[in-house]
Amino acid sequence: MSPIKIMINLGLLCWPTILFGFRKGWVSRKDVIDYAVDLLINGSDNEDIAIIAGGESLGNDELLDMISNQVEQAKNSAALDKWRLAYLLNIAESDENQQTKLDRLQEVYANFDYPEDMASCSIYSQDEIDPLVAMMQVVEKLRSRLTQ
Repeated sequence: MSPIKIMINLGLLCWPTILFGFRKGWVSRKDVIDYAVDLLINGSDNEDIAIIAGGESLGNDELLDMISNQVEQAKNSAALDKWRLAYLLNIAESDENQQTKLDRLQEVYANFDYPEDMASCSIYSQDEIDPLVAMMQVVEKLRSRLTQ
């Protein structure tokens, strides 16, 4: 089994890994395209990934630029989640009253462009869960994912 197949089986393949391997010559253009196609099949609606998936006509420099953009987006996403965790923990640890915490939670929800995992944190959510309880669930998921 090839090293890239082993990485796929172990769930270790990601854009930074692809970029590193592509630069070293360990990842082929076909591997990059196959990875992008797999992401699309599994629900990605990222336009750049769709371009990479059809990237047989792209030059190596163009393909490298597009992979680099995906790496940058992944880094930004992780950075954004770290900031979101910090803001949510700030609310949770404050001595403010419930209403003030709820108001601040709504601001964070809006400022981070209404993340899907925070839908239950909205005061307009149809869920039966208290938004502040939902916030703590999001905090635990983010903390778990980011501190591993």
